[in-house]
Amino acid sequence: MNIVLSINEKISPLQSVIILSIVILISSFFAISKSKTIKRLLIILASVSLIIAFYLNIYSFISMGSFSNFLLSFEYMQMIEVSIIIFSALNLLFFISIYNVDSSHFIKIMILFLFSTICAVFIVLARNSLFIFTSFAIFILTIFQLVTSLNLKMDKSRPYIFGYFLRPTLTVILFFFGFSLFYVATDFKDFNQIMQSEYISNPLIILGLIVFGIAVYIYFFLFPFQSPYMKLIKRSDYSSNAVIWFSYFPVGIFMFSKLDGLFSFFIEKNNLYLSIFFIAITFLCVLASSIGAFKTNSIRRIVSFLFLFFIGIFILNISMLSAGIITRISMSWFNISNIIMVLLSFIPIYSIISSIEKNTGSDSINNIRGFGRSNIYMCISLIVIFLSWFGFAYHINPFIKYFGSVNFLKMGIINMILLLAVAIAFIFLLINIFRIIFQFFRKPLTGAVEKIVFPKFLYIYVTLYALVILAIAVIGVLEILNINIEFINFKITQV
Repeated sequence: MNIVLSINEKISPLQSVIILSIVILISSFFAISKSKTIKRLLIILASVSLIIAFYLNIYSFISMGSFSNFLLSFEYMQMIEVSIIIFSALNLLFFISIYNVDSSHFIKIMILFLFSTICAVFIVLARNSLFIFTSFAIFILTIFQLVTSLNLKMDKSRPYIFGYFLRPTLTVILFFFGFSLFYVATDFKDFNQIMQSEYISNPLIILGLIVFGIAVYIYFFLFPFQSPYMKLIKRSDYSSNAVIWFSYFPVGIFMFSKLDGLFSFFIEKNNLYLSIFFIAITFLCVLASSIGAFKTNSIRRIVSFLFLFFIGIFILNISMLSAGIITRISMSWFNISNIIMVLLSFIPIYSIISSIEKNTGSDSINNIRGFGRSNIYMCISLIVIFLSWFGFAYHINPFIKYFGSVNFLKMGIINMILLLAVAIAFIFLLINIFRIIFQFFRKPLTGAVEKIVFPKFLYIYVTLYALVILAIAVIGVLEILNINIEFINFKITQV
């Protein structure tokens, strides 16, 4: 036991990287195998390795605390982010295995997937700008290869794959340009050093931040750049869509968090103009994604637009920071809670709608008409998951605290407009939620609902998520009511 603890201490915080690398090495010996038995064994091996990596990531931080050197940084926030990446990877392995296990390239696909997970972990842990950029560039390349491999049988999606990944490629180029500006201006490779130096007000630093801001906006396909994203999601394989949602997008958010300290510094210095800018962008993204979801009848497009809605919420968090409603630490917690809410809801939702589309052969919203009558259990689970998005209403809490501490006449028009933006975003979200739920209880189309048959393991899978969401909701309500929960030290409502 002491030997295991000693090894764990020496390789910390790279336990997950080493464990997944071993699985990749083992899998490479069977890369051309078509045996279903070997595929199943490798799936089990990969699943167990991800579970162990998840455990060791948390255990090493609790037992040994934070870690930092000139290349890596492993603190509380990095521990949470790596845990999110590994959790997403475990679920993505589930999607990839279901829809691609019969592929002759399955083991190669799994190797690519595990390697992309390693790159994502390195992005979170890296503190050196060159290391961050290298990890990010390799991650984008690996995701491109992975999505292409998952769509080998989807001829109609190939042109859209290239169109989609032109934007991340442009993001990589812009990131390289931004990093170069930082290095030329300061000769530093650590963003924390830049914040603490006299170079912080250098015009090249400001230009670099503008370049990074443009790169991040393009990376997330926010309005009006959503077209390649929507076209690919509409035509690609189910598992490749899951990779884009649950790997590509979260890593982009973690990449942005590397720079949120620098962004926060300049936001606080120029809060009026930046507040106006971010509020305008927030309105644009929230309205565009909400209206897009409401207008379409394609379930894929509805969910895709709603996903962009939640990506737009990250801009809302920045707007709240620029207006002085929340602090930088609160913004980080809001971002993390949003990611967790998105994963806990969209993963089971997508597992159900992909199964419905596979059964009916269509992604029309009319296919779920009468779903609440034919499959009451799954319908209730889905409703619970959809209602978890009411957690977004917690964005109102900082406004209540802020407005309660200032005179009504001194609130400021900017803060009032921002509160209005939050209210409008919440209203549009409610409209889209109830539009979907309403379909469950409409008269079903002839023969459509009868085709929908879920595998038994999917009931267990969705139930687990519904129970987790219910548990979080109950704990949150108890905390709001000031009822002490002795066995939980962490407070969900601490932001």
